Amino acid sequence: MIERIVHEQLDDLEKAGPGADLVEIFTDSVPARVMCEMIGVPEAERKSLQRHVETLGRLSCTVPEALAAVSGMSGFLARFIPARMDEPRDDILGDLIRGGQLDEQELMGMAATLITGAFDTTGNMLAMGVYTLLEHPDQLAKLQEDPELMGGAVEELLRFLTISHLGASRWALEDVEFAGRTIKKGEVVTVALPAVNRDPERYADPDRLDIARKDHGHLALGHGVHQCLGQHLARTILSVGYEALFDRFPGLRLAVPADEVPMRDDYVHYGPRSLPVTWDD
Repeated sequence: MIERIVHEQLDDLEKAGPGADLVEIFTDSVPARVMCEMIGVPEAERKSLQRHVETLGRLSCTVPEALAAVSGMSGFLARFIPARMDEPRDDILGDLIRGGQLDEQELMGMAATLITGAFDTTGNMLAMGVYTLLEHPDQLAKLQEDPELMGGAVEELLRFLTISHLGASRWALEDVEFAGRTIKKGEVVTVALPAVNRDPERYADPDRLDIARKDHGHLALGHGVHQCLGQHLARTILSVGYEALFDRFPGLRLAVPADEVPMRDDYVHYGPRSLPVTWDD
């Protein structure tokens, strides 16, 4: 299913021609379509849900904008979940419903989590990874020469880029001694994920992209019991997406200078706002 969606979006990219926006046609659309099919969201609802998720991820959004986005998302889920509970399908949401352990509100929360994660984080990571590989042609060439490096390349891109700025916050339940400092009971700790993933005490030459790097162990997708719910799906989408894109368009390159690519620097998750690309016919 993922391969089918990826190739359908690449067909659309080819039809759009050189100069097309990879974010709009490919990197935003693939993860959103995958999740919609996995939980049975109607195609007609996808664009509005994407707008709601984008609004809620924008740090500069106003309170009225956030409330409108929450209302729009909640309104959709209030229609969608009861209808699916009445007629569960053969998909992830249907499995959760038939399991009988989640009530309507819990199913709405689960669906919201799946939609938000797929529509935002994976799309940004897919786009940022393409941008980064195009800016590191030696690494891209190495990957194109040896597709077996793809799994390690995805892990290295997750480490190198870390599009989520902050990890989840934690409250100390008691005084804790850590790294020569005392974290007092009740104090809040938030991990700066990009700093952790480029820690020179953990990684050799941490500011260098090396798709053949063997020492991964990054925190881009969390750690322990707090790891990302959709990490395996995200890794699959990234692997299939990168491989298919550069296989179909081996001469892909930016259509504008790299410093002119607009970035989402006012969002919770970092990535290109648009990514104009070109290639030789």
